[in-house]
Amino acid sequence: MKPGKTFKLSKTTKRMMALMGGSSENRNQYKRMMIDAQLCSEVVVKAPTRDRNAPRGTSNYQVTESSAVSVE
Repeated sequence: MKPGKTFKLSKTTKRMMALMGGSSENRNQYKRMMIDAQLCSEVVVKAPTRDRNAPRGTSNYQVTESSAVSVE
């Protein structure tokens, strides 16, 4: 993922970069990691769609032999 035009780096990350010692290469690497982490945390995971034709009170879950729950 790549940041768009409206991407803003968090204040905490900016503060850590300002206080970070060392080379600019390490600082740039840290910045890239934080941008990637922030973008990944903003991704919204869609919930699985439910079967609209299923009668009320039933679910789309099925119990397997190992007692694990799986979604069809």
